[in-house]
Amino acid sequence: MKFNCKNNTILMSMLLIVLASATTQAQIKLGVRAGLNASNVSFSSLPDRSERFGYHVGIFADVPVLPKFMSLQPEVSFSTKGAGFKFINERQTVDVNYVDLLLPVAFKLAAFDLQVGPFVSYLVSKPNFTVYSDNRVIADAFKKFDAGLTAGLSYNINKISIGVRYNQGFVNVTQDNAQLFLGNGKNAVGQVSLGYKFF
Repeated sequence: MKFNCKNNTILMSMLLIVLASATTQAQIKLGVRAGLNASNVSFSSLPDRSERFGYHVGIFADVPVLPKFMSLQPEVSFSTKGAGFKFINERQTVDVNYVDLLLPVAFKLAAFDLQVGPFVSYLVSKPNFTVYSDNRVIADAFKKFDAGLTAGLSYNINKISIGVRYNQGFVNVTQDNAQLFLGNGKNAVGQVSLGYKFF
């Protein structure tokens, strides 16, 4: 029993040394990314839904896992989301703003990065919803948290990257007090972005 414990201690020590060495040698790169959003929310009761156009801006890291093949690319960004709709031929918008934490894995394909992974979002605005048929205002109509899957493709030119990405939420973001007027809704956002990595 003592022999096994001793072996386990040696093995764990060696593993820690290897991990520490890999972390030290890993060339972690930091960067900034910003671009345009085309967002929609699948509200089943919202008339004549359309996209809301907005923006995102954030910081990210590129953490090598298997050099020249795979890396982790965590990102924190501010992102405007929501949807447009029409009521009596007048266009209105549902405006919601989030802080997104994205955790994609990036696969290196020559000059391209193929990214896929989960994300979580926190609502930082306090959007209300106006029921236009009777001018009623529903306060705090949307839930604070969202989560889903992100997938994208980036083309890298030295320090600059040009990318497209799609974020699909899996959570119904409508509060109970707004279900009758909006129905269930899940966020969906298409993004086009320009990034810069600091070497």
